[in-house]
Amino acid sequence: MAIDPKINPVVAALPGGGWRVAYEQEGGTVQTSPLLAWLILADGQMIPMDADHDGSVNDPRTTGNFAGISHPDEVISSSDN
Repeated sequence: MAIDPKINPVVAALPGGGWRVAYEQEGGTVQTSPLLAWLILADGQMIPMDADHDGSVNDPRTTGNFAGISHPDEVISSSDN
């Protein structure tokens, strides 16, 4: 999802707060990492943001191997970094 600042600007950014994002790896394993932040748009939408190994920040839901986002209290079987 592209954020258009003229139509629906970002009004706040919150820390990831312990939420985790999961990515499916080759071979079927799932790797999780801490969610970087949540962007809050003027219309109330919350957009998750993650950073990759190069430091690029994006919405993890747009990546091809996105497997889900989990609440901090949810137990996930994964191979964390």
